[in-house]
Formats: sequence, structure tokens, C-alpha cells
Amino acid sequence: MISVYTRPAAKTLVDPRTIRRRCAKLLDLVERPAAEIAIVLTDDVEIRELNGAYRQKDKATDVLSFPQSAPDFIPPPGMPVPLGDVVISVETAARQAASDGCLPRIKSALGRAPGAPWTVLDETTFLLVHGVLHLLGHDHMEPEERQEMEAREHQLIVAMFNRRKRNV
Repeated sequence: MISVYTRPAAKTLVDPRTIRRRCAKLLDLVERPAAEIAIVLTDDVEIRELNGAYRQKDKATDVLSFPQSAPDFIPPPGMPVPLGDVVISVETAARQAASDGCLPRIKSALGRAPGAPWTVLDETTFLLVHGVLHLLGHDHMEPEERQEMEAREHQLIVAMFNRRKRNV
């Protein structure tokens, strides 16, 4: 089950129904279609509070992930996997999109020119992919981890923007 919660400050920036659809596609791609996940679309004030409370960093960030179970957890038959929560500052996503957002490696993989528009929805989708990968146990603190996570982000974002459905 996918739950999307949109705070008032984020309501006009992205459509939560589109985020839900993209999350469903993402969960299919990572072979977790029955996972339970909550997505919170919020602003810099709330994400700064969460970042301070949980990471001891007194600043806004673009995305936070809160896993609910170990990445290799296998639930009893019929019980969905409680994947966790992804909190995205749509306010930060908007700033990042306005400053050409997305990493150049992702934009080129999608066949977009360096100056091509990158929307708030595009950036929010990228942050969703990044957050879900954290829920699945990926990290980017060490160079090897970063390389692996970036490669997976690349695969998933390309597959998500590709109209053909396929597992990656």
C-alpha cells in the first residue's frame, strides 16, 4: 500500500496522484510491488525539524528515509512488507529543479540536452528513487557504496521515465 501525505506548502507543486503512480512503478521495478510505504511531500521547515531530530543536522535537506524493517525482511505469507517512509521537501526539489536539478548523468541517460527543462515533478521523482533505495539498504557514505547507489539510481530513473514496463 502506498500512502502519500501532502503538506499545505507542497500541494501546488506536485500532484500526489502522480507521485503515487510513480512510486507504484518504482516498487514494481525493485520487485517489491506489495510493499507498504508512506511518502510525505513537505516543505523546508518540516524537513529541517526532522533532519535535526533524527540526524542532528540543523538544516533543510531534499529527502529523508526512515526504514521500517531490515532490507532482507521476509514477512509471513499474506502480510505486506513494511518498507518505510520517504519525506521529500518539495520546496528544496523546486529550487534544485530551477537550478537545473538532476545530476547531469541522469539527464543525459534520459536523452535530455544539458539545458533541457527539469521540472519539480522530475526532481521529486528522482528524490523518491533515492529515498526508496535508502529504504532498501543502499547508502552513499563510502565511494564504493556511492558508485553502486548511483548506478542503481541511473537504472531506475531511466526505467521510470521509459514507457515500457520492465524490471531492472
